[in-house]
Amino acid sequence: MLSQENLNRSFAMADSAFEKMWDMWLVGLGSMSWSQEQLENMVKKYLEQRKTAREESTKIIEELMQQVKKNQQQMNSMIQEAVKVAMENINIPTFNTLDELKKKVDDLSKKVNEL
Repeated sequence: MLSQENLNRSFAMADSAFEKMWDMWLVGLGSMSWSQEQLENMVKKYLEQRKTAREESTKIIEELMQQVKKNQQQMNSMIQEAVKVAMENINIPTFNTLDELKKKVDDLSKKVNEL
């Protein structure tokens, strides 16, 4: 009878050991599953942040390009206005001016010769 009890206890211990082993496996698998979920969530958040950053940088670059274009147009207008004002204020002799000057010189030469 003693050997029967020992055998039953051995089977009970083996059963208990197997149950604990399965429990440990389940806990290990659960931990791996949780870790994988966390990793997937981190990767999803990272990809979303990258997408948002890319969209925002594209928007900023577009705004900068519009500003550069606007500044270039303003610079062109300022240069055109400056050239226009400069051309209006400059006294470039024309053929009529040269003819008038020649007549004056001739008249003065005549007066000097008459004296």
